[in-house]
Amino acid sequence: MRKRAAGFAVAAVMMASAVLSGCGSSVVDQVQQTTAATTAAQTQAAGGESQTEATQAQEKDLTDLTDMVELKFNFAMGNKSRTMTYNQESPLTLPDGTVVSAGMLKPMWSYVEKAMNSKFTDVTVQDIKAEDMIQTESTSNFTGANIYGGSGIAEKLMYYGTEGKFVNLSEKMEEGYLPNFKAYLEENPDVKKAITAYDGNIYHIPYIAEINQIARTFNIRGSWVSELLDNESASYDTADFTVYYDGFYIGDNKRGGDNGGTVTPKEGIDIVKKSDASIIEIQNALDVKNGETLTKALIQYINDNYEYDTPSELYLGEKAAYDIDELIALMRCIKANPKYLTDGRAETVWPLFTRQSSFREELLRMGTYFDGVKVHSADTYNARWYVDKDGKLQYSYSEEGMYNVLNYLSQMEAEGLIYSDCYDLTDKANHRSALWGTDEGEAPSFGWMTFDFIASSTSDSLNTDTVVILPPVAKVNGVWQYYIDNGRAIKSEGWSISIAGSTDEQVKRACAVFDYFFTEEGHILQNYGLPMNLEEGKSYLGPDGIEYPLFTQWIHDTLPVANGDLSAFLRDWMGCLMPIGYQKEIGFEYQYTSERGFDGWALLQNSTMTFATYAGEGPEGDNPNYYKMIPPVFSLTSRQQETLSDSTSLSNDDIVEYMFNIVRYKTKGNAPSGAEVAQSYEEYLAKFEEKGLKLYEETYQNAYDVMTNGN
Repeated sequence: MRKRAAGFAVAAVMMASAVLSGCGSSVVDQVQQTTAATTAAQTQAAGGESQTEATQAQEKDLTDLTDMVELKFNFAMGNKSRTMTYNQESPLTLPDGTVVSAGMLKPMWSYVEKAMNSKFTDVTVQDIKAEDMIQTESTSNFTGANIYGGSGIAEKLMYYGTEGKFVNLSEKMEEGYLPNFKAYLEENPDVKKAITAYDGNIYHIPYIAEINQIARTFNIRGSWVSELLDNESASYDTADFTVYYDGFYIGDNKRGGDNGGTVTPKEGIDIVKKSDASIIEIQNALDVKNGETLTKALIQYINDNYEYDTPSELYLGEKAAYDIDELIALMRCIKANPKYLTDGRAETVWPLFTRQSSFREELLRMGTYFDGVKVHSADTYNARWYVDKDGKLQYSYSEEGMYNVLNYLSQMEAEGLIYSDCYDLTDKANHRSALWGTDEGEAPSFGWMTFDFIASSTSDSLNTDTVVILPPVAKVNGVWQYYIDNGRAIKSEGWSISIAGSTDEQVKRACAVFDYFFTEEGHILQNYGLPMNLEEGKSYLGPDGIEYPLFTQWIHDTLPVANGDLSAFLRDWMGCLMPIGYQKEIGFEYQYTSERGFDGWALLQNSTMTFATYAGEGPEGDNPNYYKMIPPVFSLTSRQQETLSDSTSLSNDDIVEYMFNIVRYKTKGNAPSGAEVAQSYEEYLAKFEEKGLKLYEETYQNAYDVMTNGN
């Protein structure tokens, strides 16, 4: 057991959370107590025989909070619930009786306002998209606010910084401001490298997700697997089922022997596949295909090829050793047995779905399990690059491997294995809530698997039958292994300080605000909420053996207003966890994870599974750069910006729509009029080349070279 690593320069503030947790203290009272506690801690530290690094950092800090300073924020998320302003219909009553109503600052921002002796004004058009906000504000030289930020605009913040529109934070750090952020960058050089502009300076602070942690993984309805494969008295469905998927481990690529015949899901556990038989070929050769025949064929195949106590162990638990074909074979059984699996409540079930349509690119991550096709690496759809064995950037969406994956997904789509509403971006529904959260409703819908976060996907309030499973075993980077190409990343969200819109005093105070979230107090505040929401003197032990701040019962009791989603509650009601410039910590996520979710974390952490990181470590294989996570944001010069704008169009959404046309329509040949569907890789690649692929890759390669060479 160990305490959470501080990683911040002002270590003395660690005692503040204990001082602040007293009952009955208002947000203002707590801030005043914090100031007194911090001052006392700093004085005590300074009186020792030798000064700590934290005290030395404080001596260099030129920030003066004596005078009140007004700061205007323009922080756009395209979602009025995610701004600094409280926009919920019903007021929120805090534990101390404070009532927060529409139009007020959210509680966390009210707290920071007092801590920074400032007056915060949110001037954001509450539902505007960040890219639209930046475009509009750039025409007035960013004079409308002191601090600008939002979703997906880090590249723009760096660009306008190099154009002299935003404050050079590197200079401010050298002058003695932002000491805690400076110390953080010294401890995290990968972050510094990723956010440094081409001119060698830093102009924004990003939202830094829980780096060196896995992001999403495979979550399923666990009982469906055992009900299908282990129940000897099962009454399977007998409606006809049509197959389209041809299989991946077939022909010369059959899995067995040296080609994945033995895999190791956990140290000391080897799983042997006895033959190179293909379950897809077996199912496709059945004279009659329905829920009964497909499922019995899969059970027989598992019994013939593996030494398990029960067939479901191929998929469930620490000895799981299924490949992508075996997964699709199981999905067929699920699709073909809707009445059996739902006790007659549904005529249709959906084996695979994304949480919402805007997450449809999660489906592309299945490419990992078709010989390790690279897609995103980072947990963002902007990271469409990978580094080849020669150290060159490649645009993953244009690769032949990606085209092949789209064809496999199209065959799955034709069989009804993918939820049909996942593709339409105009559909704003939460598919996970519908397919997992309506079992007991009057019109239930049923889904089986999604690729998403553990904490929210295994929530008891969503469905008590959801569990985490290991990923499919696959030949990744030339090595048979368990791998998820989805690490938590330095995001493309963040904020900067306007030069034209700020006085010298406002710049200094804005620097203080930015730096505050890299102190221990600010870090805890942004990750967990107000001190009154944390248990005094108590901690929460995560599955990683680290102790984290512990939420009070009030947090858990209030969660129903956000449908039990702690992340949404902290963001939309309290104002925490917003994608401002800060380091997110996984302790909050652990803390609202169900026991099944904890079992999932333990399953993954105790397995041999690896995932993408900035360090790029993994089993030695064909490409030494395979495991490197490419930052989703690059610093581009004015000329590079103009080149991309004038001569390329790969950043537009239509290229993704073009890709999903293949998934939706190619196998069945049912494309509507006007929908382009590439019938060959040559035709597919031609579309990317038409949109300036070569110039696009050259431009980003140059930017990447500057980033990696350290200016």
